[in-house]
Amino acid sequence: MLEGICVGVSDGDSLILELPDGERVRIRLYGIDAPEKDQQFALEARKKLGYLVYDKFIRVEVLDIDQYGRYVGKVYAGARYVNRFMLKEGLAWHYRHYAADDEVLTEAEARARAAGRGIWASESPCRPRNFRSGNRKEEE
Repeated sequence: MLEGICVGVSDGDSLILELPDGERVRIRLYGIDAPEKDQQFALEARKKLGYLVYDKFIRVEVLDIDQYGRYVGKVYAGARYVNRFMLKEGLAWHYRHYAADDEVLTEAEARARAAGRGIWASESPCRPRNFRSGNRKEEE
């Protein structure tokens, strides 16, 4: 478990955490993939994540370290499970490739889709991984 103050938000699924000893580490939110910088809802996702965590004490249940050296984990601001909240608000996709068996995240995305919140209000939302690869079609 990592704990500290969020001192930066890179995008809708990444942040910078300052640990009590002053070390700064990069955190990637487990199981979600927020829109890329040039995608619809990218700014909204970044702002919402910032509202939830910036300059606040957060806890990170670390599950992995990714290929870029970021800690990947479940982020909590108080009692709020931030990863789930971002999905519930329709500001990220459930990243099933890495978290297929996480029913909490699956349910949060399903509810946002059903309600047409955030990215699900778009006629043809494009998963960030597809956007990065140049394939602009939604993929289930």
